[in-house]
Amino acid sequence: MARTRWNQEVDTLNMPLDTSRFETSRQATWPWRAGLVVQDPDMSAEIAAALGEVRAACVFQIQASAPPSDILALIERDRPDLLFVELGATTLQAREWMSSVQRAGVPLVAAVHTTADPEHMIGALRAGAAEFLSMPMSPSIFGVLERVGARLQSARHSETSQGRIIGIVSAKGGCGATTLACHVALALSHADPTKRILVADMDYQSPAVHRICHLKPGRRAGETFESVRKLSSSNWSEFFIPLTPSVDIMAGPEAGIPNLPEPWRIESLFRHLTRSYHLVLLDLGRHLNPGTWSFLQHVDDLMVVAAPDVLALYQTRYILQTLTGRGFDRGRLRLILNMSDNTPRDFWIESIEQMFEMRIFAVIPTDRTGLLSGGQKDHLNFAAESAFGKAIVKLADRLMKDESAGPTRRAA
Repeated sequence: MARTRWNQEVDTLNMPLDTSRFETSRQATWPWRAGLVVQDPDMSAEIAAALGEVRAACVFQIQASAPPSDILALIERDRPDLLFVELGATTLQAREWMSSVQRAGVPLVAAVHTTADPEHMIGALRAGAAEFLSMPMSPSIFGVLERVGARLQSARHSETSQGRIIGIVSAKGGCGATTLACHVALALSHADPTKRILVADMDYQSPAVHRICHLKPGRRAGETFESVRKLSSSNWSEFFIPLTPSVDIMAGPEAGIPNLPEPWRIESLFRHLTRSYHLVLLDLGRHLNPGTWSFLQHVDDLMVVAAPDVLALYQTRYILQTLTGRGFDRGRLRLILNMSDNTPRDFWIESIEQMFEMRIFAVIPTDRTGLLSGGQKDHLNFAAESAFGKAIVKLADRLMKDESAGPTRRAA
């Protein structure tokens, strides 16, 4: 049988990971996007190579002699943060071209030319270009990219982005992480109906949030990432399904589809979400898989959900050791234990805390009678007075207190 990336969870040990991004959460360097409107093939290749070195995404390349309508259509479609334009090779005058680009919403333009002609340089800068480059590009292009990246990063940090993202990963299948995420969201909405909450299903192996919430999936996560540039109030409900007046659900991708979104799409969507929701609960599925690593560097805290059985505890130890070994702040980890009422509670809790050298953040009883008595059929709810309900409410209360303590890990 052919091996697939989704069946080889242990292989994630060998995956490259930028651990420096864990140190500052979402305010670390982000993959901005560039477009190339360049005629000279050598110049185009040199710019693309430099973009690759600084981890910027080249979203399109088109010859400068192409019809202006075709170039502007690409800009409208891909919305680059920076545009490299060989002004002398376009069919429009520099000022006319720059005016069209600015109307299309491009923040920064770098004019390029095969020679360092002062006339071309002055003309480009007067027309509104932020930078001017000529062949050979290296090493001056890296200084330009550094300045551009700093300007874009500064603009991004000035945006209002108060929402918090909590990731949830299960030690193995059956630990109840998805059930936990959905009911915690419900408890938070009961505690404070003014706060908007999203449960986002990012489980690329077994997405189940919409089933647990008894909702039709609608547009899947993959479509949401593909449409991230088109998200607006007019189409928001197509991608985010209301569960209650203050809780929305983002349905997971089609199970088994291995195509993860590009980093810039992830970054862009999460910026949307943190501006729109007070709290995002991110269901990352079971264990450490490629999907987990793609989203993990954007979370503020991570809940690891375990159960008191040998396999779950072994996988939990693997997760904690791998994360901390790769630079994830141990203080951002929240260990959750799903435990049945007939388990020797004190013995297990003490033993597990000694084993992992970590305090257990919450204990959730696996007795689900509280779910049955809390609501009607085909309607997500729980009985607040049941053992399960009390544990969920207590966990939600602790998460709210964490939030009120402030976003201590976001400072760059």
